[in-house]
Amino acid sequence: MAKTVPQILQNLYRSHPDRTAVILQELNSEHDITYHTLLHRAVGISEHLDSLGISPGEPVVLLLQHGQELIEAFFGALMHGSIPSIMPFLTEKLSPNIYRESLSALVEITEPSAIITYEAFLGEVKQAIGRSSSVREVILDSEFYGVDQILWEQLSGMGRVPGDIALLQHSSGTTGLQKGVALSHEAIYNQLSSYSKAIHMKEDDVVVSWLPLYHDMGLIAGFILPILLGSKLVLMSPFDWVRAPHRLLRAVSDHGGTLSWLPNFAYNFLTMKVQDSDIEGIDLSTWRAVINCSEPMRWESHQMFFDRYKHFGLR
Repeated sequence: MAKTVPQILQNLYRSHPDRTAVILQELNSEHDITYHTLLHRAVGISEHLDSLGISPGEPVVLLLQHGQELIEAFFGALMHGSIPSIMPFLTEKLSPNIYRESLSALVEITEPSAIITYEAFLGEVKQAIGRSSSVREVILDSEFYGVDQILWEQLSGMGRVPGDIALLQHSSGTTGLQKGVALSHEAIYNQLSSYSKAIHMKEDDVVVSWLPLYHDMGLIAGFILPILLGSKLVLMSPFDWVRAPHRLLRAVSDHGGTLSWLPNFAYNFLTMKVQDSDIEGIDLSTWRAVINCSEPMRWESHQMFFDRYKHFGLR
């Protein structure tokens, strides 16, 4: 039985290569990423990490914007057998100085062998890591994207065992410095198995999420869970969602979304910030669970949300 992430992905690739793993939404477009595309491109990144001498079991930090490159780099690191750690990317909402301090502290604690980022972001990375010369800077370049054939037996990630560390999941930092929690392949498998049973999740479920991948709920429930279970994931950027919160509701309606995870503030935000003209004709009847998470939960928020959207099919 497959109990490591690469083994699970191999099974999905062999049984359903053309199934859509992710529908990636951007502000004015969306496109499907199949398991075939995802794994061929991820393996290209895996081979590149191998060519740089990065060893399985070593942490690899991902400093990338929310999007296809981040998804492929994350699974590329897992297929390589290294330990991916997604960290927030610098945005206009963050102070550059505070961001560098936080990144420097996280790098010091995580001790990564490499940081995968963009060439244009190297200046920020160099300032954050200082003289930590042991950290390699890997430029994400489309030249090493994709392979024509996956040679499974040559992928070092296929040699990982359930007890090996798969990834680092970071806390939000609400009560202090973000902390990296090392999760084994076995821990992830057990969580997905028990949680999917608890919420009666099936392959025909459609998860719709805007949660950031550097937070635990966005990473596990809103990303890894649907992809490894073979369920469709509709994924949008949290920044796009904040600018246009009705996009979540429209995506549920357009794609038959069945499951979403939202922090409590999002119920208030969706109730008060969405205009009637933005949701004309939507149908939310396919939503079978909207799960409150990651913040203190307020009954009043749920009631407001239900009252606003019950006329659109929300049960």
